[in-house]
Amino acid sequence: MAASSTMKTKHLSKFTVDFLNEHFSDDVKSLSNVKDIFNKMQDSKDSLESQLSLASSEIPSEVDLAVSNVETAQIAIRRLQGEKESLHHAVKDQSHDLQPMVGDVTTLVEQVQHLQKYIKYLSFITKVEHLSSDIQTSILTDGFETSVESFHDLKRVYTDLQESDCKHLLKFTSDTINFWHKILKNKLASQFEDVLKSLGWPFVGTSLKTPPSQSPELRAHMEALFSQLLFIQLPDGLRVTAQQSEEGLDTKPLLLPLQLMVKSFRKRFRFHFYGNRQTNSIDKPEWYFAQVLGWIRDHTHFLDQRVQPILAKTGHETVSAKVEFMRGMVFLVTEKMTNDLPETMYDEHIFSHLVDEAILFDRELKDGYSYPPGLPCCLSVLTLPRAFHKWMMVEKQFAGAKMDIMLSSPSAWQSQYKDIADVDELKVPECGESFITLMLTITDRYKGLPSVIHKVRFLKLQLHLLEDFRIRLVQVMQGVIHDPLSDIFCAIINAVYYVTEVLQEWCNLPFFLQLQYQHLTLEEPDYTSAQPLSSSSSPTTVSSPVAVSSPTSASSPSILTTASSPLSDLSLYEGLESVAEELETSMFEEAIDTYNQLKTEMLKNIVKCIELDVQSRSQAYRKDKWLLLPSHKETTGHTLSSSACEMLLVLKDHLTHIQTQLSKPLFTLAWQRLAEKLDKFILEEIILQNRFNDGGALQLEFDMTRNLFPLFGEFTNKPENYFRQVNEAIKLLTMETGTSLLMKELMTHESSPTPGKDSSVFNALHELGIFKLTTQTCRVLLDIKVNT
Repeated sequence: MAASSTMKTKHLSKFTVDFLNEHFSDDVKSLSNVKDIFNKMQDSKDSLESQLSLASSEIPSEVDLAVSNVETAQIAIRRLQGEKESLHHAVKDQSHDLQPMVGDVTTLVEQVQHLQKYIKYLSFITKVEHLSSDIQTSILTDGFETSVESFHDLKRVYTDLQESDCKHLLKFTSDTINFWHKILKNKLASQFEDVLKSLGWPFVGTSLKTPPSQSPELRAHMEALFSQLLFIQLPDGLRVTAQQSEEGLDTKPLLLPLQLMVKSFRKRFRFHFYGNRQTNSIDKPEWYFAQVLGWIRDHTHFLDQRVQPILAKTGHETVSAKVEFMRGMVFLVTEKMTNDLPETMYDEHIFSHLVDEAILFDRELKDGYSYPPGLPCCLSVLTLPRAFHKWMMVEKQFAGAKMDIMLSSPSAWQSQYKDIADVDELKVPECGESFITLMLTITDRYKGLPSVIHKVRFLKLQLHLLEDFRIRLVQVMQGVIHDPLSDIFCAIINAVYYVTEVLQEWCNLPFFLQLQYQHLTLEEPDYTSAQPLSSSSSPTTVSSPVAVSSPTSASSPSILTTASSPLSDLSLYEGLESVAEELETSMFEEAIDTYNQLKTEMLKNIVKCIELDVQSRSQAYRKDKWLLLPSHKETTGHTLSSSACEMLLVLKDHLTHIQTQLSKPLFTLAWQRLAEKLDKFILEEIILQNRFNDGGALQLEFDMTRNLFPLFGEFTNKPENYFRQVNEAIKLLTMETGTSLLMKELMTHESSPTPGKDSSVFNALHELGIFKLTTQTCRVLLDIKVNT
């Protein structure tokens, strides 16, 4: 093959040389380099052929080696498969021989494991009994520190058994803990109360004015007893069970030493605000609210400076002594409110006063003393079904009464800031501002409620009041609708506009956005049937003096409780998508639409009234002899047509009047719509209904551009933009005679022009500045122009 290739190459080279000698004999010398290039290419070709020959000789040997390796691997695989089969049979035979022994050994192992469980069980019992014996011995020898440590070890045993299925052992351990807890608690509590008394706790009366000296020894003793009481604190499971048995509340108690610190306040509170005491008056709830706030204020410093460091030392850094103390105080208040509520609800004024004071108390706690929002509050009592139903009724009734008063006031339709121009841009009447103040007050009252459901109920009440106020405005408007330019009519539309603007702002407030989102993710329960409220009933979210209510409790649902329901990821995403779609519209959207409709209708009446009045005063102007007026060559100057004076004077008076009566945004809408109406009226009823010579066209131009347009020039820099049809009609009427004739001829040839670049009519009109008028109208305008 290589020889054949070489022969072909030589033959080709010879042919190439002969061809060059034959045809390019004159240029052979100039192409001497071709031979050198050919030689180089020949060398490259020989080199590549040698490499190819070497590769073709080496590849077969490598392929043979690979085949040999594969055959060797196959032999090894077959050998290993044989060994595997042999080993499998050997293991199977051995398992068969050992099967009886395995059964015997398994039985023995199970017995050993069973015995180990018994041993473990007995070891726990022994450990509990041993610790119980240590506690008893320590108590008998007054070694409370040792007994507390042993009791702490006993609690650890109970904690270790939490995952166990040995219910009887767990009950035995818990009973033992409860037994020694009561004994240790009674002994340590008496000592702790004596120490608190020596420290002057609680700081009331004379002890507040002249607090007793607090020696280092006394503070150290208090710290030791406080720590020991923390050590004998029951585990969470036993603590909740004990609290339920004592007070019937499913709540988490306070820390034991803080319970004892609150105990003395509980006695004083019940002494003053229960029974036949003069301070126990249902119409004076502010007395016990103020008392509790005073106690919190007077003891905050001691709790922060003395108690909080002890909690930090004993591993309770996350617990705030002040917050825990306030929790205990809040329970005193909620317990008192629950007790008085059945009697209070019979009198609406007393009940309303209780609600006001409770809201102020809750706000003072959160704003003045940083009481966390998620904890139990006194407002939880007011959200009980019967109490909340009453609250809603009272709010609705009082709001209706206030609306009656504000609308019947002699100054109801007067602006409070009418003498202050900078402040009175919206010209809001007194009743409008009073209504928005009422709505803000209601929002302020329910903003602190723990439950989203109750907040939504109040929001629905606000929506009801918005509709009620709108209906009342409509009723007042119907009485003055015969005079849309009256002060009351204008004040009503100002109030409507103001309410609409406020609602638009509320749509973007974080509070209402969050409330809407939470409402969409929760299901609202039915509160239509309220249960009777007895004095023994207590709110589900109200804690005992030792209670903490979770922010996600039953009466205070949150998004977290909803999210924790067993939903698949797909359904959760679908739910979030639907919520996102709902959030695109505000909860005030419907109210805003109804108010906007009322505003639009009233504004239409105002504009229509002015338009009709102007039209009625334009009769003489419409009948002017425009065709017979002298041209500008025959007159020295133009003056306003006498027939237009009354029309323009009335228009100016109306514009001035509504400018002083309407808010600035409403007035802007009014004059713009009025300009639009007048633009159409003047074109259709004055210009198109007459014929004009040059003098008449110039007089019309003067009346419009020098008299009508300037009336609106006070409100905009380019009033002519709001009279585009009239302005363009004047351009056509005042065109030069030649231009007018050319346009008529162009329109005659192109009878039905279509808008576009190829339409000569439209192009010509655009060059003249005519964009608004139709070609048909332009034709008529050119026809009514008499060329002279």
